[in-house]
Amino acid sequence: MKNLLLSIFIFLSNIIFAQNIDEIKKSNNYYWGEAIADNQKEAEDLALGRLLNQISVTVSQSYQKIIEENEKNLKETVKNILNTYSVGSFKNLKNIVTPKNDKIEVFYYIYKNEVNEIFIQRKKLVYDIYQAGNEFVKQLNLSAALKNYYFCLILLNSIPEQNIIYDDINFTTEIPKAINNILSNIKFIVVSDTLISPLERQITVRAEYQGKAINNLDFSFWNGSSQTNIEIKDGDAIFYLVSSSVYFEKLDISIKYNYYEARNEIQTVGDLWNLVPKPSFKNSYILPLKLYKNDNSASNVSTQTSNQTTSSNEIDNITTSTSQRKINIINNDKCNVVDKISKNTQEFISFLEKCNLKEMPTFIFNDNYLKNKVANLLKYNNLKLPAGDINAKLNKTSDGWELRKLTVTNYYPSLKKQTKEYLIFDYDRQGNLVDINLGINNSQYDKFIQEQVPDKDRINKQIIIKFAEKYRTYFHTRDINMIDSIFADEAIIIIGRVYHKIKNKDMYQYFPMNSTQPDIRYIQYSKNQYLKNLSSLFKREKDIYIGYTTLNITRKNKQENVYGLSLRQNYHSSSYSDEGYLFLLVDFDKDIPTIYVRSWQPQEWNKEALIKLSNFNINK
Repeated sequence: MKNLLLSIFIFLSNIIFAQNIDEIKKSNNYYWGEAIADNQKEAEDLALGRLLNQISVTVSQSYQKIIEENEKNLKETVKNILNTYSVGSFKNLKNIVTPKNDKIEVFYYIYKNEVNEIFIQRKKLVYDIYQAGNEFVKQLNLSAALKNYYFCLILLNSIPEQNIIYDDINFTTEIPKAINNILSNIKFIVVSDTLISPLERQITVRAEYQGKAINNLDFSFWNGSSQTNIEIKDGDAIFYLVSSSVYFEKLDISIKYNYYEARNEIQTVGDLWNLVPKPSFKNSYILPLKLYKNDNSASNVSTQTSNQTTSSNEIDNITTSTSQRKINIINNDKCNVVDKISKNTQEFISFLEKCNLKEMPTFIFNDNYLKNKVANLLKYNNLKLPAGDINAKLNKTSDGWELRKLTVTNYYPSLKKQTKEYLIFDYDRQGNLVDINLGINNSQYDKFIQEQVPDKDRINKQIIIKFAEKYRTYFHTRDINMIDSIFADEAIIIIGRVYHKIKNKDMYQYFPMNSTQPDIRYIQYSKNQYLKNLSSLFKREKDIYIGYTTLNITRKNKQENVYGLSLRQNYHSSSYSDEGYLFLLVDFDKDIPTIYVRSWQPQEWNKEALIKLSNFNINK
C-alpha cells in the first residue's frame, strides 16, 4: 500500500512539475535550460550550459564590438565570457529535479531581469579593485596601482554595456585616465653611473611621480639581447649593464602595466585574458646616460649625484672602511657594543665583496644556522653588494640590537629580474650576530616608526615586523621547515630564531562576521594545500621572489597585548605566481610572543571576506 501511495505521489508531482516547466517555457519571461543524464551533477552541468546558451544569444549584440576587436567567433566567445560568471552569481536561479525512466532530469530557470544582477556583481568587483588601486596611488605603490587598474579593464570587457557606471563612476573613461595619468607623470633621474669593470656598469636611477619618490614601480629595458626587469623600491633602483650593454648611451625603458604573468591572481581575470581585448598604453621612456661618449670610450669612471647624506646631528657615529668603501653606522640608541658590531659588519661586507663561501667569516661559519642561511641567500638570490659607501642605523630591539639596513641587489635569471633589497642584521646584547634577514621597504617600516604609540606598543610592533621579515626570508632561502612551523595547527612561540610548537586549545574563538567569510575548516584546508604546493615549487623552481604589497598591524581593543598582522603577499617563481592575504594573530601577554592563529587566503580581493583581528575572541 505504501509503495502504491509513493508511486501515485511521484506521478502527480511529475505532472505538476511538467505543467510548471511548460508554463515557464511559454511565458518568455525566463531563461531556461534542461537536460537528462544518469548522474544528477552531469544533468545540472548540461542544463546550466543550455541556459547560458540562451542568455548568450540575447546579449551577443552587446558584445559585438568587443568580439570584433579580438576577431573571435561571436557566439562561442560570448558563451565563454558568460562561463566566467559563477553559478553563485545568479541570484534566484532555480531548478526542478525529477526522475525520468531511471535517469535524472534537471530543469534550470531564472527570471530574465535577474540576469542583470550578475553584471552588477562584476561591476562591484571592478569597483573594489579600482578603489584598492586608488589607495596604492596614495601610497606611491604604482606597480600595484597599475596592475589593479589594468585588471579592471579586463573585467570591464566582460560586461555587455557601452558605458559602465557604478557608484556614479564611469569606469569606461576613468580607469584608462587613471593609467595614463600615472604613465605620463613618472620621471626617471640617473643618480649614479659607475664603471665597475670593462664588462660591468652599475646604474642607480631615482623614480618620481608628481615630484614625489615612488615606493614601488616595475619597469624593463632592452639589454641588447632581452628585456631586463627592474623594481623601484623606496624611490630608486640599482641595476647592472653587462657585456655589450656597458656601452649604452641611453636606456629604452618600458613601464610595466599589464602584468600578464600575474593574471591568475584574480581567477576571473585569468579566465578572461584570452577572450577579451587587452588595451595598450604609451609606456615608453628614453633615459639618457652620460658615462660614455659617442666614440664608446669612457669619459669618466664614475659620475654620481647621490642625495644620500649623513646628518651631523646623529650621535656616536662610527665610520670604518673596507678596501673599497666607507661604512657609516649611525648609533641612535647609544649601543655599548657598537665597536664589536662594526667589526663584524665590516667582516661580512668584505666577504660579500668577494662572494666566496670559502671565505665566510668565522662567526658565521661556526654557526650552522647562519652558515646555511647565508649560503642559501647567495645561492638562490645571486646577492651582490653594490659599489659605493654604506650608511646604516643601529637600533635597540627587545633582545639586542639591529643594524638597519645594508643595501644589496638580487638577480633572478629566469624571471629576468634585478631588484634592490635590504639586509637586516640582528645582534644579541653582547654584539654577537644571531640572524640576517631581507627587510621590508623603508616606506612600510617608517610608517610604524613614525606612529605616536606607547613604548611597549612600539616594541611589540617592532617584533612583529621582524617576524614578517623572517617569514619573507624563509621563502628566499627556501626553508620549508621554518615555514611549516609557522603554518602549524598548534600555536607557535617565537624564541629568537627557533619556533617551538605548543598546544593551546580554546585560547581563541573564531567567528565569521558575514556570509562571505570562510569558516575555520577553510583556514585549515588552505594551509595544508598551500604548504603542499609550496614544497613542490621549492624543489622544481629555478627562481622565487616574494614581496609585500601592504603590511598592517592592529591591536585588539580589549586585549592590549594581542595584535593582528595582515599582509598582502606577492609570490613569483619561474612558472607560477600567486597573491593573497596572510593574517597572523600574535599574543604578547608573556615575555615571549606567541602566534595563536594563522590564515592564508589566496587570490582574495573582497575586503568583506578577509579574516581580520575582529574575527577572534581571546579566552584567557
